[in-house]
Amino acid sequence: MYLAIDIGGTKTLIALFNKRGRVLKKFKFKTPEKKSEFLAILKSALVPFSLKYGEKIEHIIIAVPGLIENNIAIKFGNRPWKNLDFVQELKNLFNLEADKITLKNDADLATVYESSFHKGLTLYLTFSTGIGGGLARKGVLAKNSASVEPGHTYYIYDQKSAEWEDIASCNAIGAHYGCQATSVRGKAAYSDIAKRVALGLPELIQKYRPDCIVIGGPLALLFPHFGKELRPLVQAKLFRSRKLPRIVPAHRPKEAVIYGAYFFAKLQAKVKASQRGQ
Repeated sequence: MYLAIDIGGTKTLIALFNKRGRVLKKFKFKTPEKKSEFLAILKSALVPFSLKYGEKIEHIIIAVPGLIENNIAIKFGNRPWKNLDFVQELKNLFNLEADKITLKNDADLATVYESSFHKGLTLYLTFSTGIGGGLARKGVLAKNSASVEPGHTYYIYDQKSAEWEDIASCNAIGAHYGCQATSVRGKAAYSDIAKRVALGLPELIQKYRPDCIVIGGPLALLFPHFGKELRPLVQAKLFRSRKLPRIVPAHRPKEAVIYGAYFFAKLQAKVKASQRGQ
């Protein structure tokens, strides 16, 4: 069994997978603002997994929205948290060796999963608390995937200059409409969302030349409403010589990270099995 923990700025999702990729148990909670409170809630939420499945869990993958060094989250996305050592927190709880608890960037895991459904180079973009992304070919991260940091590029919208994630993320859209972004309704609102999302795509297409762009995160749930208008907006801003790549919603808008974690765990298991057989 594999345990995936997706720690986001808004919510934290825990999922237990069997070796065939079936989710056996899930638990979700709102990510608190304070680091101490978050760690306490996380540990409490993991106790039932440990008591019932602890001996059967082979690998724990922890997805974080930030920088990782030596298996420690040294920077945590939009939160001021630093140097979170989850390995020390969890290895005793699950009686696992440290090398069986791995931290990975959340956007990388989601990119790996979502790109496995498409041919060529896939640019994955997640619209959630902020805007993140990555590049991959059929489940393998591209060497320049780490350079994909689209959320902090400045654009002008509504006569104001702001970072793209302060214009088009779920948080920004929700703040503008006074509700959760996924609850926004109406033709005018969908048109507005298309324009917000379209701002950053031409530059990303010119820079990375993807064959496919996957729109992920909660905003992908609204893609059927704004996707048709999005494509011509992006095409109009591209050089005539540049072909518009396919733009599609994520296969699993809210769960790409945990399924990417499962993919990673399976790959690690295969590598270790191969090493034992040599």
